[in-house]
Amino acid sequence: MGPEQITNLLLNSSSDSTNLSVPKLHDDRSNWSDYQLRIKRAMGSKGLWRHVLGNAIAPKPYMLLNGAFVLSDEKTEATEEQVESKETKIVDFEKKEYIAQYILLSMTSTRLGSKIKELKSLKEMWDIIVADVMKKSTLYLLDAEEQLTSMKLVDNEDLKIHLAEMKQHFQLMIQHCKNLIKTGSLLLDIWFNTLIMSSLPSSYRPTLQTITAAEKASALTGSSHHKMKADDLIAFLIEEAQHHIINDERAKNSEVALMALGKKAGKKPRQGKGGKNKAYLDIICHNCKNLGHKKADCWSKGGGKEGQGPS
Repeated sequence: MGPEQITNLLLNSSSDSTNLSVPKLHDDRSNWSDYQLRIKRAMGSKGLWRHVLGNAIAPKPYMLLNGAFVLSDEKTEATEEQVESKETKIVDFEKKEYIAQYILLSMTSTRLGSKIKELKSLKEMWDIIVADVMKKSTLYLLDAEEQLTSMKLVDNEDLKIHLAEMKQHFQLMIQHCKNLIKTGSLLLDIWFNTLIMSSLPSSYRPTLQTITAAEKASALTGSSHHKMKADDLIAFLIEEAQHHIINDERAKNSEVALMALGKKAGKKPRQGKGGKNKAYLDIICHNCKNLGHKKADCWSKGGGKEGQGPS
């Protein structure tokens, strides 16, 4: 059993049924925001976080006077029950200290662990961990910001797969952004919004034009809330992707129903202009956003039949 498994066992070895798991802090600190939140909540639920912050008060043992334990007045002799109770509190306190130290050592890299393993104070150990994360070189921040900038979402013909990939894409972008901010980057919401929009495939350009137009209109009216927050922008884009799925399924269902009706009546389905099925006219192309065809059959730039249309 490795250190991480032992740590999770220690965190879960109590009478409550809460299942706790703490990720190991990566040596490149890339998961710092997730690690910091989860280790704080996990250790806090076990009464250990106060020890990490140095706020836990160690119980003082009774003074030994003339071979007997006495109370704080240095006169009254402590009873056997009081001595046992005091010893239990001291043991419990030390036990929590050692468990918390073990968790911090187990959930950090060998490099960072070597910096804190000789320290006796939990607060000192935690302060060293935080300081190590915060002391990022300018080069590291530039590399991390470049990595965030280069994140791109690829289009997918399967709209449901596309939606799942979009959610995962945004989740990774948010995590990278939080890590950058916590490690000294001055990443602002406005710039993050720009990165989100630039990471989308070209099929979302009409949607993005609608968003920017709405923001400009709001700015012209003097509204103080004309800039959309990153969370609201992501929620809007996910909702737009979900709307595409609904429209696509509705078009497919209409086409199937029309074909079935035509077969039942013993005649071909009704034709629209250009000989296309009526139901097919409800289909939205996710490339040019026009009705009547899919991206695979689109003649416009980016479509499956780009440049093959009538001249």
